Amino acid sequence: MATQEGSWPLPVQDEKHSAETVSITSMESSESTQVVGTTNLFENGQMRLIPMPSPDPKDPLNMPNWRKWTSISVICFFGALALSAEIIIGALLPVFILEYAGLDPKSLNDLDLSSDGGAATVNPLSILPPGFPPPDIEKITTLATIPLISNGVASYLLVPLSIAIGRRPIILLAGTCAWAGGIWAGLSTSLGTHLVARAIQGLGAGAVEALIPLIIQDMTFIHQRNRAMSAIVASQGIFIVGFGIASPYIASNFTWRWLYFITSGFGILAWILLIVFLPETRWTRSPEALSGHKIYPMEASKNRPDIDFQNYTSRTFVQEMGFGQNGYEWKNAGKSMVDTLKSTYFPAIVWAILANSIFIVANQAAAQLTSFALLAAGWQFQYTGLSVVPFIAASVMVYIFGGPVADKVSNSISRRNGGNREAEHHLVNLIFPFFCGIAGCFIFGYAGEKVLHWAVLLVGAFLVIFGFLTLMTVLNVFIVESYPQWAGPVLVNVSSLRIIIAFFMASQATVWVTDMGMLSTFSIYAEIMIVLSLGVPAFYFFGKKMRAWTAGSINKTRKEKSLNFDD
Repeated sequence: MATQEGSWPLPVQDEKHSAETVSITSMESSESTQVVGTTNLFENGQMRLIPMPSPDPKDPLNMPNWRKWTSISVICFFGALALSAEIIIGALLPVFILEYAGLDPKSLNDLDLSSDGGAATVNPLSILPPGFPPPDIEKITTLATIPLISNGVASYLLVPLSIAIGRRPIILLAGTCAWAGGIWAGLSTSLGTHLVARAIQGLGAGAVEALIPLIIQDMTFIHQRNRAMSAIVASQGIFIVGFGIASPYIASNFTWRWLYFITSGFGILAWILLIVFLPETRWTRSPEALSGHKIYPMEASKNRPDIDFQNYTSRTFVQEMGFGQNGYEWKNAGKSMVDTLKSTYFPAIVWAILANSIFIVANQAAAQLTSFALLAAGWQFQYTGLSVVPFIAASVMVYIFGGPVADKVSNSISRRNGGNREAEHHLVNLIFPFFCGIAGCFIFGYAGEKVLHWAVLLVGAFLVIFGFLTLMTVLNVFIVESYPQWAGPVLVNVSSLRIIIAFFMASQATVWVTDMGMLSTFSIYAEIMIVLSLGVPAFYFFGKKMRAWTAGSINKTRKEKSLNFDD
């Protein structure tokens, strides 16, 4: 179990140090209180480690870098696979419209809507033969969106459970839901059972929304988190491109069921890799440790305490592979649920939820409608999978702009701020994603409405995807830094509520386009983004005052000890 934060064992002198002079100075320092989410990232030109690791070898922050990044790579594989298996179904709505209308989806390869021209061709029901009674388009569209509501529900369950019994058993449970739900969907014999299976698959993918960012927070320091989070998000592109290109071809020439079996097969592999390579990362830290205070003895030239193998046990096989090795914290789990309710109305949380929601809606709508727009532009359905190519460019740019560039920008602002780090320093990284999302909505809507060249449509889709993924990455880091002591609850709020809101709006995307057209629909999305983008300057200049009001301060009065070893 983790040691009590704020206390430490004194080093035991051995024969090697018997001739050395050991000077231990203890002092009380009384300083002004510090607003939660504010800290000093640089001290005397040196970057501090925040959170402050303990001397315990079992502390996840003490894992060697290769071990951390191996774990993050496995999480990337699992998260990207779970999300791609969820997302590619959105591009197959034409297949399911025909399937559940009692028609053969293979007839899509002979469909040509380009001769009609005009906006009327970008209509989901236009793929049906003239006079054929339409199926329940809204219910069929729910196949693409029902994982959203499952994701939202999952976060409310998975995060408190991970606080109670540990991250590892819960993410393995989520992985089981992901591949089992996929197999059931592939074996389903009706739209109803297909929807239930998709919901279970969504419960597994829900780990990506809040549990995975929480695991990242357990293992990394704040100056690394943009890079780690962007790696998780960017890796989605690899699988989405691979499965996305193949899925329309497989569905229209063979059967859509194979897509579920293939993705579930890879899901089982990802689940096995999680068992082998992802250790337990739950670790209890005090507010002082989360803020990077020196609560353990360390030499003046170092920014972290030495790992103490004398007074703590080393990481063992059980620590790596077992369950419950850090004890059970049901009381803290219950407290996290209360904190989730308390933090729901924090201004930064409300804004992050709304900003995430509109980007999810625009991204979901673009994914659902791209295949119809390409059919209107004269493409054969079996080749519409190439519409996911923008994910390649978007994934690369998300990793660059949402990772190393975002870390460099926020760290540079902190350095120019006298070394003081404010969570709001991350908000500068949101300017470009907002611009791209707004521009992408207008371009995508106009290109679909006027049936412009397919390249213009895909440029709009790329801008929407890039804006969404980058904004999601940066906002996750921002809210965790704003409320580090409530990382789980605030992640649950943002990940769950944004998805619940997006579910109801995204489910109406095809209906709105049928009624209003693509340009009007996507113009509404863009206008909402413009309004929400005003939150960037508002929170940049006034966010700290809001944090002081909502989360309070940390008392910096503490005991400090310094060790000086003279040879």
